[in-house]
Amino acid sequence: MYRFFAAFGFLLAFAGAAHWVVPAGRHALALVSAQDDAARVADLQLTGVLTEARVAQEIDAALAEGDGELAASFVELAQERGVPVTTERQARVALANAPGASFARGAGSFGHGFLTGQGEDMAGLAGAAAGDLTAWGDVRDLGREAANWARGEPVDHFMVNLAGIGIVATGATYAAFGAPLTFRAGLSVLKGARRAGVVGGRFAGNIAAAVRGGSKAQLAALVGDLGTAGSKAGTRATFAGLRHVDDAAGAARLSALAQAKGGKTLAVVKTLGRGALFLTEAMAKLAYWIIAAALNVLGLIASFNSMVVAMLRPMWKKKRRRPQPLPA
Repeated sequence: MYRFFAAFGFLLAFAGAAHWVVPAGRHALALVSAQDDAARVADLQLTGVLTEARVAQEIDAALAEGDGELAASFVELAQERGVPVTTERQARVALANAPGASFARGAGSFGHGFLTGQGEDMAGLAGAAAGDLTAWGDVRDLGREAANWARGEPVDHFMVNLAGIGIVATGATYAAFGAPLTFRAGLSVLKGARRAGVVGGRFAGNIAAAVRGGSKAQLAALVGDLGTAGSKAGTRATFAGLRHVDDAAGAARLSALAQAKGGKTLAVVKTLGRGALFLTEAMAKLAYWIIAAALNVLGLIASFNSMVVAMLRPMWKKKRRRPQPLPA
């Protein structure tokens, strides 16, 4: 009987471990399977993370800082995920984003964006884009960098390249009656992100290499993706996502996430960080959980089989030992 109890003990151990190992393995397998779908990755990563307490905390913090856009993004995301948000919080968010309040903020942001090219919200981006579409923004940026050169200060060649491309794109916009507007908007987003310090050195280097190498198709696709992300998710969300983007593939993933999540993108990136777009940092952990789940299932099967064999073994022995009748 010791074999039976040993097998039964292993079965109980594997069954107890399966309570958390197997679901974690299934979740990890789903993440690995969806690694090329940014929106699906974000949905899976949010499971178990976006709790009612977390949403309430994020909304209250955003409202305390006067950030109605972020608070509204979390309300949208919570509603999509079926996470309850109290009526009182929804009312406060609605008040923070009321037309009067948003107009008061937006008027100044628009003018600031037009004059400086820096847009932290949709109004600021609209002002920056208005300046860019009249070529004012690119001339302004080239003038600023020229002044830096004249004073012996560092010149941002990345911004010089973007401004030069922008002047050409503006001419193409007028010539084609507005056809490349997404590209033009993408340049505005990229320049604003550069000023906000959210464009990493590797990403800037990849764009500079595309400019020097004359890879117009790759550059157009990358900038177009940023323009799409900005139009679908807003400037803030695009800036937040750009912190985690290093190349054209990352920009395409950000665009796909923005198209799928719209105004919820800002809350998704705020909650998950780089995990909203990529799984590379978690691949080893995911592989561990998949292997652990597979071994657990094999252990369950093996221990159950051993327990059944141990139960039937005495019956086989008795059958073999049955005395044979004597010959007549």
